[in-house]
Amino acid sequence: MDRINYKYTFLTIFFLMVFALLSLLTYSFKVSNKNDINTLSADRIKEKMFIKEKELLSTINSYKLTLEAISHNFFLKEYINKNEKKEELEQLLIILQKTLPEATQIRVLDMQGKEKIRINKALYGRLKQKEFFHAVAQNKLQDKSKRDYYHMFKNLDAYEIGFSNIDLQTENGKVVTPKQTSLRIATVANNSKGKKSAIIIINIDIIKFFDKFKRNVLYDVMLVDKEGKFILHSNKKHGILSDTFNTFLFKDAFNKKDTLLALKNEEHSSNVFYSKKLDELNNNQDLRLVLGLKYQELAAIKQKDRDLTYLIFILLVLFLLPLIVHFSKIPDNLANKLKTQMVTDNLTNLSNKEGLLIEYKNNKDAKKIVIIIKVDNFLKVANAYGYKVANQLLKSITRFLEEYQYRDKFMELYKLDRDSFAFIYNFENKHILKHDLEKLYKDIENEEYVIRNNFKILVECTVSSSSIEPFTSISRKLQEAEIALETAHHKRSDFYIYNKNDRRAELNKNNIRLATKVKKAIENDDVLVYFQPIYNNRTGIIEKYETLARLKYENEIIYPDDFLPILKDIKKYKKVTKVIIQKSFEYFQYQNCEFSINLSVEDISSKEMRSYIYKKISEYKIGNRLVIEVVESEAIENYDNFLKFIKEVKSLGCKIAIDDFGSGYSNYQYIINLNEYIDYLKIDGTLIKDIHINRKTQLLVGTLKFLCDNLGIKTIAEYIENEEIFNYVKSMGINYSQGYYIGKPCEEIIAEIEVS
Repeated sequence: MDRINYKYTFLTIFFLMVFALLSLLTYSFKVSNKNDINTLSADRIKEKMFIKEKELLSTINSYKLTLEAISHNFFLKEYINKNEKKEELEQLLIILQKTLPEATQIRVLDMQGKEKIRINKALYGRLKQKEFFHAVAQNKLQDKSKRDYYHMFKNLDAYEIGFSNIDLQTENGKVVTPKQTSLRIATVANNSKGKKSAIIIINIDIIKFFDKFKRNVLYDVMLVDKEGKFILHSNKKHGILSDTFNTFLFKDAFNKKDTLLALKNEEHSSNVFYSKKLDELNNNQDLRLVLGLKYQELAAIKQKDRDLTYLIFILLVLFLLPLIVHFSKIPDNLANKLKTQMVTDNLTNLSNKEGLLIEYKNNKDAKKIVIIIKVDNFLKVANAYGYKVANQLLKSITRFLEEYQYRDKFMELYKLDRDSFAFIYNFENKHILKHDLEKLYKDIENEEYVIRNNFKILVECTVSSSSIEPFTSISRKLQEAEIALETAHHKRSDFYIYNKNDRRAELNKNNIRLATKVKKAIENDDVLVYFQPIYNNRTGIIEKYETLARLKYENEIIYPDDFLPILKDIKKYKKVTKVIIQKSFEYFQYQNCEFSINLSVEDISSKEMRSYIYKKISEYKIGNRLVIEVVESEAIENYDNFLKFIKEVKSLGCKIAIDDFGSGYSNYQYIINLNEYIDYLKIDGTLIKDIHINRKTQLLVGTLKFLCDNLGIKTIAEYIENEEIFNYVKSMGINYSQGYYIGKPCEEIIAEIEVS
């Protein structure tokens, strides 16, 4: 059944992938088509038509303006009214024709159709690249009264602009060779009596005229008449100059239906062309400007390529389908292999923790409990000899423990993690269990484990057991054994049986919750700095303040006794210390009083922290007001570094106080050795809290006071909680008092207090 499920799963995935790839292929073709040159051209064809039409009309308007200028010119008026100024008029027309690059002639006809003036443009030179403009002699002027355009133009109103049909240029009734096209634009001028007296005509070489509009990368630019004939075509094989003028029509180049619609309507857009009627050219040909896409063949080739791609894709799917069905069997084998790997330790080939939990899932055998063996010195061996030797040690331990398997009450053996093993144990009674745990512990520690080359290693271990409570699942038993192992390490016991009254699990939960609060407080910059006043017992004023840290989580204030161990566990201790230094230095930068900060031996031992402290003292220039309190209860491992730090901060103007003296080592030699650097000694609250009634602490503090007076060290009594303690401390001659009776830690300094 599993195999069939895998088969259908594979087939489903395969067809989903086929569908996804097909969709991706279709989408890519769609995107390709969208970015295709023809698509882009089609999207912009209407915009391009507007530009082309605008350019065309702009050029035609230049000819119109020229005609208007001639028709109103003084020389023309003199010529048609008095038959004077002819030469001046001819010179003017030559100048104007030079400004019109497509104009081949400018003529003036009388109203009977006879030429009066004709300005010709001729080409000369070896390559016919030079232009020559001249007025035709009187005896070579012609009668145009039989030409169609004459009859069209003579009926124009005065100063109205007209266009002739585009036709082949003729001379004396014959088509000029080589063939040339001609478009004539004309207007009629009145004489001084308001009578039409002259027709001014400009002949335009329409091929040359349209050349600049035909130049386009994406489009073919064409001119079509009302019969669908190509007057102009981008391909020289077609158009009015070609032999196919009467045979290759608009409908032959594009779709017949679209071309019929284009000839009927002012504008028409199809997939491959756009046409617009040129109303400005008001002649009988009913001309249309047509823009056609250039790359039709390329689009057809691309479509064939796409069809071929789809065909190959389908054939590939059909070819792969049998292979997919065949390989659908592989997941069964792979799943079994992965399952085995998942529940097996690679090094020892024992079942691992996952295997134990799977094997005993939902098993609540009252007699079975879990015993864990932890190899405590595994990391030491690995660091000393390398992991190859350490792994060989684990293999050797495995062989030893396998001899225990099924002996007495020890059942299945498991490898839990890197350096831990577990036995399933058949519990009979607690006395036997304790005996077996002790024997197992001693046997493991007394065994010499042989590594390669006859190298022998002894191990250190801790053994723990789950509770002996019946009807508890093995997963719960395993958890209990792990908690018992942690408790054993905490209590430094060789072996330990889980006791439900132990608070280790609850402490771990509390620490996890507290760690979360501490992290959030640091992230939100809720590290608070409080200041507790220190009272001068002789002068009766507050002279200095101790900086104390608090963390704020929501509306809860967390105190150092709670958060300091957590800070070290989560590696945030240095960060918080730096924040406290920064904030306290900023606060006291402009205060005219002494203040102290607490540093641990860990802070002083850190090169990073020492450099930070030196930097901040110099930056804020508060050395002469800063007291550094060093906790006496912590062991100093590197005395030279400690002394070097003391000397460095003293050179920066700082003072040194020994904090909590009397709570830890209370080594008087410690004070004597450092007396030249120590400015204050803070007597721990354990010695002060009952000094007014405790004769022993009175003698001890008195001795300490005598020593400090002789060494020039001022004393500060901590934990001054009430008036009785305060008065007794003053009577002893102790220099300063600090405690709740003097003032509680606050976020702002207290300048004055009232004490009796």
